[in-house]
Amino acid sequence: MKSYIYYFILILTVFFNGCCDDCGVPCSQSLSAYEIAFFCYVFDKETNESIVGHCLDCPYSNTVSTLVDMYGDTIRTEGTIDTDGAMTFFLIKHGRDSVNYPIHQEYYLHLVDFDNVERDVDTISFDFTLVHSDRCEMYDYKDFRCYYNDSLYLTEYKWHKEGGRVIFYK
Repeated sequence: MKSYIYYFILILTVFFNGCCDDCGVPCSQSLSAYEIAFFCYVFDKETNESIVGHCLDCPYSNTVSTLVDMYGDTIRTEGTIDTDGAMTFFLIKHGRDSVNYPIHQEYYLHLVDFDNVERDVDTISFDFTLVHSDRCEMYDYKDFRCYYNDSLYLTEYKWHKEGGRVIFYK
């Protein structure tokens, strides 16, 4: 009987001490600022469906549409534009962006149809300061602003709570 109580107490101790009190996830799974990806879609505001991808009514192809940063470099991370239109890219750049300094990022989404004709270029831009956090995530975004084609979409980015998914409407 004593061994059952011992194992029960041991399991409870491991369970309650293995998580951060504030965020509810193990602290050992915290990401560095350079591993935090921005995750977004562009939806048609009339149909509420993705406009980019390999879907029945998508006007733009995910295989030939490209995402280019403000320096002219094509973002070529694997799965930058997925078949369902999801786009994933990193907001913080190694060797260029620093903690506690204002950061400005711009990305240009070149929308190409299935006939390989570029039909539009949309702009996704960000202004923020990366700061150290009290929580186990290690970093937070201060004064965060996200724009899609000059329209303000976000004033905060809760990547640690919402998974970072953002939907822009065109």
